[in-house]
Amino acid sequence: MHRHLDDAALAFGAEFNRFSHPTLVTGSRLHVVPSISYPLMTPGGYVIPRLAWQATTYQLQNNAAGSPDAFTRALPVMSIDSGLTFERPISYSGQSYTQTLEPRVFYLRAPAREQSGIPIFDTGLADFNFAQIFSENIYSGTDRIADANQLTTAVTTRLLGQKDGRERLRFTLGQRFYFTEQRVTLPGEI
Repeated sequence: MHRHLDDAALAFGAEFNRFSHPTLVTGSRLHVVPSISYPLMTPGGYVIPRLAWQATTYQLQNNAAGSPDAFTRALPVMSIDSGLTFERPISYSGQSYTQTLEPRVFYLRAPAREQSGIPIFDTGLADFNFAQIFSENIYSGTDRIADANQLTTAVTTRLLGQKDGRERLRFTLGQRFYFTEQRVTLPGEI
């Protein structure tokens, strides 16, 4: 397969927030995420390498005495997402279906950065579900970006009606493997 650099997908995300409270830490947060990915797609599979730069800056007021009024955090996040799709026709109770088998592998690497001095405005541990096991951060919000060196594998099988293509059944089994222990946490998290 011959590909050109202009097949790369460039993206840029940005978010600005202002947080206020009469007695707690207040301030503003700017979070930017430029990224580049290079999707390699075929009818039966894909490989998507992605490199992102997560950069966040904080300007704070009412911070604890001796704590800085400004923080900046920046780190690269690299991922490779890949999957295959296999199909076969089957019959059950006189009905024709297409059964799929869809293995998926997702590798994620993000270095640890000291973040314990950054206040928690709107960040929490994300619910563990199918979409989250393939995400680049275990936290919702941007006050913490988790370090990671992990591999997630999963396999999905679906049963599709052959006449209308409607999904009749879906079953997924997945597992995440950690190569190093995570160091970035929320306050009170073990």
